[in-house]
Formats: sequence, structure tokens, C-alpha cells
Amino acid sequence: MTKTASPRRRRPNAFDPVVAALGAQLCAVTESRSVRTRHVAALLAYAPQIARAGDQMRFEYGHGSTAAWVSEALPASEVGVEDFGDAGGAVIVTNPEIVLGDFGFRGDRWIFGVGIDAALGISRGAVHAASALNKRGLTVACPNTPMMLTLTAVMARLGLTAMPTGGQPRVAVGAGDVTGALDRLGIAAIAQDYLRIRDSAATKGKS
Repeated sequence: MTKTASPRRRRPNAFDPVVAALGAQLCAVTESRSVRTRHVAALLAYAPQIARAGDQMRFEYGHGSTAAWVSEALPASEVGVEDFGDAGGAVIVTNPEIVLGDFGFRGDRWIFGVGIDAALGISRGAVHAASALNKRGLTVACPNTPMMLTLTAVMARLGLTAMPTGGQPRVAVGAGDVTGALDRLGIAAIAQDYLRIRDSAATKGKS
């Protein structure tokens, strides 16, 4: 099923096109089945908005293409998509304990597994789901503190310099480490766009 809705909008910023391109690249990246399974799992687990009602779970994303990509990775008979146009989209999963079991969803918890494939897939999925870019670097919003610590640990396994933040749970990659992080995630082409906008923002700040 496909529906149209009008969710709340946030204020746009100069880095939004880079975040959109990042998501598009992660939808297209070539990866093994093992990595892809964890990529999809983390996209669900780190979705910016998650709600549950009865036998359904709803996962909201800032980009409709991401919602569509997630829905295509799941059994069509149990999955619906809501299209918000420019404001994003949502995936609705019926009977999540059954449908998402192969992706590690167990009793309202996510079990991602271990190893480099898992670390790469989880990192891609979390960045794909909930990343933001600004002149200070890249941040990934996390549902809670344990998920923040999990993401920090799996990124470290990939050799990424990522730190947990205080306040709202987020994982942060400093501006100087963003290029290396994007390269390790397989989307190095996005780095040049990020650097161009970051440098432009820095120049404006000095004028």
C-alpha cells in the first residue's frame, strides 16, 4: 500500500543535498548478502522516528528513497510505504517479530551479530538512517544510549574515529575524519561535496 501524508518539516540547511546524496549512494552501494542484512537491520533500528501500535511498527525517514529502499528489502505482503514527497517517507511493518526476525529483531531488541561484515552493515545502516552533516563533521542520532555505544564500538572496528556525545545520544565523527569515514563506508564520492560546502561555510564565517 502507498499513502501520502504531511509530516512536520524542519529547517533546511546547506548540507542537506550532501545528506541526500549520501543516502542515494548507500541505496546503490554494492555489498554482500551478510553486509546487506545488517545494513537493512540498522536502517530500521536507527530510524529517526519509530512507533508501534498493535501488530504494526512504523519507521519514518527523512528521504522517501530510503523508505522505498527499506521496503523493497522486506517481504512485500507485510510491508507498506507512506510517501511524504520532499519531506521523506515511512515504512509500516505488520507482524514485525516474524517479518524482521531474519534481520535480528527479537523481543523488541536488535541483535546484529559480530565481525567485520556486521560492523560495516551496521555502520552503513545507521549513517543511512539518521546522519546529519555540518561544518563540525558528521553525527548519527541514536534511539538510546546503549545503541549509541554499540554504534561507537562497531565504527571503531572499522577503524573509524567516532565518539559518543553527551546529552542526546549521538555518535560524532569530526570534520577532519569525515572523508576517511565515507571512504570506509564505500561512498567516498560524497566527501568532495561535503568538503566544498564545509569550506564555503568556513569562508562565509570569516567574511
